[in-house]
Amino acid sequence: MTVEELKAEAAKLPPADRFSLVEWIEQCGDIRELRRSALIRELEVGLEQLERGDCVECKDDAELRAFFDGVKSRGRDQLSARKEPAA
Repeated sequence: MTVEELKAEAAKLPPADRFSLVEWIEQCGDIRELRRSALIRELEVGLEQLERGDCVECKDDAELRAFFDGVKSRGRDQLSARKEPAA
């Protein structure tokens, strides 16, 4: 049986059974080691980004709020630009 066939069969299970299946898979030692290795790689990427200065430093809550307000504003602008019909 292929992975895709297993996914298709698992999708037919009731949610509680799929949840039990996920818990069982996550308890497997080899799966935990794969997840641990992937997490370590992601952390290393993040640390490299910090070392290069690819980050935003906020000194207090007000700076953090201003940063996120800017992110939201740019996101809304991009979304509205996508919705506008081309002229």
